[in-house]
Amino acid sequence: MAGLDELLLPMTAYDRLRFGGPTSRERWVDRMRAEYLTPVPPDLPLRTERLVLRPWQPGDEAAFAEAWADEDYASLLLTRTMNAAEVADMVRRRMDPGDGRFVGLVVEHDGEPVGDTILILQGTGLSEGEIGWTMIPRHAGRGFATEAANAVLQMGFEHYGLRRIVANLDARNDRSAALCERLGMRREVHRLGDFWSKGRWTDSYEYALLRDEWLATRGR
Repeated sequence: MAGLDELLLPMTAYDRLRFGGPTSRERWVDRMRAEYLTPVPPDLPLRTERLVLRPWQPGDEAAFAEAWADEDYASLLLTRTMNAAEVADMVRRRMDPGDGRFVGLVVEHDGEPVGDTILILQGTGLSEGEIGWTMIPRHAGRGFATEAANAVLQMGFEHYGLRRIVANLDARNDRSAALCERLGMRREVHRLGDFWSKGRWTDSYEYALLRDEWLATRGR
C-alpha cells in the first residue's frame, strides 16, 4: 500500500476541477488507504506482571484530576495543566475509538489507576507509531512506566506490525529520557528551541526504536 505514493503524486483542487470529479489519486490511493488500512483494535486489556492496561472509562477523571492540575507535574510534559472539567473532557475524548489510529490506555495496579499510555499510528501506510506515557506522581519510581511502555511497544510491533516507534519529549525530562534508553530506544534528534511550552521556547528529544532492533533484544 505504501508503494501507491510512488505511482501518483499529490494532486490539487485544480486537478479535481479539471477532471470533473475525484482525482485519480483520491480514487486509487486515498480511498484504498482508507478502506484497507483501517487499524484492527487489539485485544484489551493488556496484562503484564503487575499491571493492567485498559481503555478509558467513565470516572477515570477522578484519579487524574489532581495530577493534571499540578504545575510541577505538567512542567515537563508537552501539554499544559488542565482543570477538572478539561480532564473530564480528555477522558470522554479518549473513550472514543475514532478511526483507530489513537490508542489511549489507563495503567492500573491492583485495580487503581497509576498512569496512562498512548500509541499513535502514523506514517506512510500507518507503518510507524509514537508512544507516550504519564504516571501519577505518588505512583512514580516503582517501574510502572517502564513495564507499561514495554507492553505498548509489544502491541505496536506485534499486533500492529509497526516498522518504527518514536517518543518525543522535553529535553529537560531526564526521567523520561532514561526510560526511553531502558526500553532500548536511541536518541536520534535533539531539536533546539523548537517547542513553545509554559511561556518559553524549549528543546526536545526524539527517541526511536525499529522493529528489527526490538526483535533482536528478544532473540528473534
